[in-house]
Amino acid sequence: MNRAELLIDCRNMLAEGILWDDRRDCLYWSDIENRRLYRFDSVSGLLEHKDLPEKLGSFAFTEHGGFLFAFSSGIALGSWESDELEWLASVNEKDAAVRLNDGRCDRQGRFIVGDYDRDTMNRGSAYRVTPEGSVTRLFGGLNSANSICFSPDGTRMYFTDSPQKEIWVFDYDPAAGTADNRRLFASLRDQPGLPDGSVVDAEGYLWNAQWAGSRIVRYSPAGEIDRVIEFPVRDITCLCFGGEHLDTLYVTTARNTLTPEQLKERPLSGGIFSVKVDVHGLRENRFPD
Repeated sequence: MNRAELLIDCRNMLAEGILWDDRRDCLYWSDIENRRLYRFDSVSGLLEHKDLPEKLGSFAFTEHGGFLFAFSSGIALGSWESDELEWLASVNEKDAAVRLNDGRCDRQGRFIVGDYDRDTMNRGSAYRVTPEGSVTRLFGGLNSANSICFSPDGTRMYFTDSPQKEIWVFDYDPAAGTADNRRLFASLRDQPGLPDGSVVDAEGYLWNAQWAGSRIVRYSPAGEIDRVIEFPVRDITCLCFGGEHLDTLYVTTARNTLTPEQLKERPLSGGIFSVKVDVHGLRENRFPD
């Protein structure tokens, strides 16, 4: 129990945004640097990928079986079976140094997504994407938006700007899709890594992947550390709940910033890991299309 096991030795450069499709019993994730979307069928064991036109920071499932993609420059609808895209909105097409990054649907199906600023000049923002295709800026001043997830009742939104080594919590209005009263949820300033992707379980606890920290950490709703799970790789990027009973954590990792010497020491970097846990997750909310 609570031991990290290598599931897929895929050696992605920057695996991210992993989600479990409970309708197909499949895992999906992106390799941002190689512009690919991956699918792993947990029943057949088949691993596939498809090439993408841009870097894919995150995505969501749609109600009709497709995807909402947060590409570098904007938001598009698409499917696994086709390369055709329906672009809903352009966001960062005029600034190649800023791209969309982490995102997740709120409990009503709106997609909340934030930017990554390669030059760390605080030019990133957080946005709300509605089923009608409108994109509204929620707030700015970000360098690397991550940890976007919601409490089980949808009234709390978690968020981080990774370099600041803090996870924040907002009061979230499920009716309006607005976030306010930002405050500190958990500080990582005395911990080894930076806060990356997060997911909330059915008990309302937050699980965070620590980039450069070789571990994931479970926090109580009060922001206190509940447990730590160590990994044999350095850069943990994102995680989701999956499996028949939503009691397995699937975890993405990266190798894009490691030296050849570091890769020799941590050859499983860029792989997908699984961790059996004694709590259950929640099904991913889907974007209405």
